[in-house]
Amino acid sequence: MSFTVVAKKEFSDSVRSNVLIGLTVLFVLFAGGFTYLFSQVPGILGGSATASTPALITAMGTAADLLVPLIGLIVGYKSIVGERASGSLNLLLNLPHTRRDVVLGKLTGRTAVVIVAIVVGFAVAGAVGFVFYDSFAVDAFVLFTLVTILVGFVFVAIAIAFSSAVRSTTLALAGAISLFVLFRFVWGLGLEILWAASHGFDVDVWGSMSEIPAWFRFLSAINPITAYDNAGRAVIDAVPANPVFAQSDAIYAQDWFGFVVLGFWFLVPLTLGYLRFESTDL
Repeated sequence: MSFTVVAKKEFSDSVRSNVLIGLTVLFVLFAGGFTYLFSQVPGILGGSATASTPALITAMGTAADLLVPLIGLIVGYKSIVGERASGSLNLLLNLPHTRRDVVLGKLTGRTAVVIVAIVVGFAVAGAVGFVFYDSFAVDAFVLFTLVTILVGFVFVAIAIAFSSAVRSTTLALAGAISLFVLFRFVWGLGLEILWAASHGFDVDVWGSMSEIPAWFRFLSAINPITAYDNAGRAVIDAVPANPVFAQSDAIYAQDWFGFVVLGFWFLVPLTLGYLRFESTDL
């Protein structure tokens, strides 16, 4: 299949440019360092000398939902538009590759870079946990690692979709940064402001968890970063429930719905980006 040739080239280029090494070192320091500090330094990052695996996963997940989406967007944002700006995309398409091959190849190759970095980093963290924790739940940590890989995959896809649809690397970078800020900071804060505004700002948002409106829960659930947290809870029983969804029986408030949301954010942007790329005159 032609897209595999593109994917292999993407992965090889990342090795030659030390991108893979840099990301791997970053995840080793993040995951391994976090796991060690969480268990050894009383009170730091919410940890203690007898920190449990569920507590570690909960705390590390809060940090990972900042790092992994950002890395995914950075790895993918320049993938297609960068070659378009340099003129190398036309050379690539003159070979026996279709535009679909280019999109799928870029997605596969760049996702592989992120996966390798996460696997190595979290493997080091698992080894640290096995050595320094009184009881380390390897199975739960492996599931956490797999869900984190899935989220990295989704955000690489979002970035590649954006890279497929725009004409300049500057716009692609601005789009990647804007998406990260939107999902990680603006989305949740905006919902809280809307909720408070709907009550004339005469409401204690987090003091009224039993009165959360359905629209607030739904819009919270469709944020891909929230979906990452919920998907983790769906497969790891010991992780505490999210209080925003705990008192609702709606489908979108169920933890497993996080996988549906992640599937949406993978398929829809990538499809739209590809269709835009396919119809564009290079």
